[in-house]
Amino acid sequence: MFATPVTQADNKITTVPAPIGGLNARDSLAAMPETDAVVMVNYWPQPYGVSVRKGYQYWATGLGGEVSTLAQWAGVSGELKLFAWAVHEVYDVSSRGPVGLPAITGLTNAFWQTTTVVNAAGSHLLAVNGADDGIAYDSTGINRIIAGDGVAAWTWSGLDPKTAIQLTDHQHRLWVVKKDSAIGYYLPPDAVYGVFESFDFGPLFSRGGYISFMTTWTIDDGNGAEDHLVVASSRGEVAVYAGTDPSNATTWALVGVYYVGAPVKGRRSYSKVGGDLYLLTQQGIASMAELLTSTKVNEATSAFKSNKIQFLMSELIGTYGDLANWQLSYVPKINMLICNVPSVVLGGNTQIVANQIIGAWAQFSGMDAACWTTYDAQPFFGDYEGRVHVAWYGGLDRVDLAGLGGTAVLAEVQQAYSYLNSLGTQKQVGMYRPNFIVATPVAYKSGIEYDFQGSSVPAPDSVAPSLGSLWDDSKWGTAQWYGGTSNQRIWSQASGMGVAASVHLKTVSTNDVLWISTDYSYKVGTLL
Repeated sequence: MFATPVTQADNKITTVPAPIGGLNARDSLAAMPETDAVVMVNYWPQPYGVSVRKGYQYWATGLGGEVSTLAQWAGVSGELKLFAWAVHEVYDVSSRGPVGLPAITGLTNAFWQTTTVVNAAGSHLLAVNGADDGIAYDSTGINRIIAGDGVAAWTWSGLDPKTAIQLTDHQHRLWVVKKDSAIGYYLPPDAVYGVFESFDFGPLFSRGGYISFMTTWTIDDGNGAEDHLVVASSRGEVAVYAGTDPSNATTWALVGVYYVGAPVKGRRSYSKVGGDLYLLTQQGIASMAELLTSTKVNEATSAFKSNKIQFLMSELIGTYGDLANWQLSYVPKINMLICNVPSVVLGGNTQIVANQIIGAWAQFSGMDAACWTTYDAQPFFGDYEGRVHVAWYGGLDRVDLAGLGGTAVLAEVQQAYSYLNSLGTQKQVGMYRPNFIVATPVAYKSGIEYDFQGSSVPAPDSVAPSLGSLWDDSKWGTAQWYGGTSNQRIWSQASGMGVAASVHLKTVSTNDVLWISTDYSYKVGTLL
């Protein structure tokens, strides 16, 4: 008999880029691109790496309860105001600090829908909630919108403001949705009060239901940009109209009716993103632009922008779809789409976010947001404990009004499994090294997982390693000094073996952290 020769494993070194493809909750673990992530919480995917999300600070406190609505008013001369609805009051929270007396009291609820109309008289912020008289703010101050003859200032005729549940400005016309109705109401051009005309959208909705919301979608079909009115039903059908005057058939035409799935609870299931309109539905986040294209060609790509995380979205909507505080919001300054996900647990709200530049998704935690808005180009959110926060600011969460305190951001990533350039062979990672660029050292715990068997990683200590050099340990003029950014590259010992390997890490940080790549030193065997 002849002895089987023993083949010594080869030593290899390779580098895998950080998971800039973002969260993937769609593809098989065995076929997922190695630059995607199985878990990505509080990391933000970018073209050149993934960074820990920024923190948030208190902006206004003392609002007395859940802050359900935030809205910005922007004057024609550049003035800005921020208003917050909490419990039964409205507050002016334009400046940072404890709130003063409410601007309005005695409201039925704090869940309001808003829009801005700009005409010759200036900029007007309008708000309705389906239960109270409407609210209007302009450069002269706050007014209440009441039922009347439509001639007296801030009176509506033909529609009781108490029944108005949502509104939008389209083609210089104010359109208003009546609660539990499929009829839309509109004013003459550039008017914010007056006598309403009506348009019945009900016959277009073959599945029935009422109007959930209306908004404007700007389409550029090669002949210039054109605004279309989008009318979404509670049963998931969307009617799209082109034109300016609903009373004139020659200038008002139906483009089409599409089925996208029922909107989630609440009336904040849409957001304008560049030249597109996104709709948050029971089926996911739909793109109106791609939906329109998909009706014109065979085997079109999916109209759902959330396709890559569809399993996660379906799970969240299935679990929490009947809760309020779902919201779709876009922050142009950082190209971030935010989908706010409510929870039944205080502190449990999360966000599903997308980098619109690269189309990569992630999940944020630690921001218990009840509502979002953009104020002075910065994202703001209201919480359940009577506070308004400025988000994407600094490196700490929960920084108080004095700029003190705060907690570090805990983030977690498990990268997709990699075959390390050698399919079907057994591997043993000996050492691995995540490569970070940091403003201050980051503390982390990590491990290597094999062959699709997930495991937990303990939370790291709050004490990060030093990036400085010991006395007499480095040559003069070559050591890394503090200040600016530094490379943090520390080898860690791995254990175990398998065919496919995945790095799993948790970080605790108080400042900017950018993960670029991971180096692996490993051995490859010849047989499984």
